[in-house]
Amino acid sequence: MPSSYSLSPVLLQPHCTRAEFDAVVEVLARAFVDDPFWRWLCRPEDFQVRLRRGMAAQLRHLALPGRVDHIPGVGAALWSPPGQWRLGLWQQLRFLPDFAAITGLTRLPGRLGGIQHIQQLHPKRPHWYLQVLGVAPDQQGRGHARRLLAPVLALCDRDHHGAFLETCEPDNLPLYRRFGFEVIREDRVTADGPPIWLMWRPPPL
Repeated sequence: MPSSYSLSPVLLQPHCTRAEFDAVVEVLARAFVDDPFWRWLCRPEDFQVRLRRGMAAQLRHLALPGRVDHIPGVGAALWSPPGQWRLGLWQQLRFLPDFAAITGLTRLPGRLGGIQHIQQLHPKRPHWYLQVLGVAPDQQGRGHARRLLAPVLALCDRDHHGAFLETCEPDNLPLYRRFGFEVIREDRVTADGPPIWLMWRPPPL
């Protein structure tokens, strides 16, 4: 694994190589193996397989049309630019087979309902949406989250845009607060699902 503390993220292009794609999926699957949201979303049988498929689907259908910053072997940040976070009908239909494989058919309606509930809580004003920030467990505590977030947060400051994220992991709240995010709402994904915190980083004055 990389050991340098001066690593800079690489901007992954929509037409990335298969090796680049697989590397992002692998590092995110390592980062989110204990995440409450993904534990709720994925059917528990063959969880690791379903988690990897979920990360691949998110990268393919949601992130690569937007922006992906990647430090190989360390972590990645997946962003949607302002106005591009909501899926159109065609994108939803393309995502559905992967989503069913992740959740299992019997759990699919409830999981879709939870996702739709959270989507309705997005801020209305233009913002960059942080879909995923993941750093591999053995690389945490080395400043990599800052490196992965810095490029887009600089764009937010330059263009006077806000930034928004959701997290189901309470230990993440102090981390994001260090980058200017504050909790604007606490909710639950579903009645029997994990708690979720919605965080907003306002544009500069």
